[in-house]
Amino acid sequence: MTTFSRVNAAIAKAGIPLELVRGEGYQYFIFSNPAANQYETVSVYVCYLKDFSVSEWVNEAGLAHIEILERLKKYAELAA
Repeated sequence: MTTFSRVNAAIAKAGIPLELVRGEGYQYFIFSNPAANQYETVSVYVCYLKDFSVSEWVNEAGLAHIEILERLKKYAELAA
């Protein structure tokens, strides 16, 4: 069974610093680094958590993390 606690535990075990949460008709990943004042989200337009397996959610988290790191890099370049 796919649950948020199982998905988030698997994401943490994979070393991906994101949390999956539920939105209105979609899910999204949250990245937060308060020490650097960095906060980002990536939405996944899937209505139900059960539509993906835990391993598929971990894969999505990896892709979301790459997207977030690219955004943060662009922000840093713009600020320089």
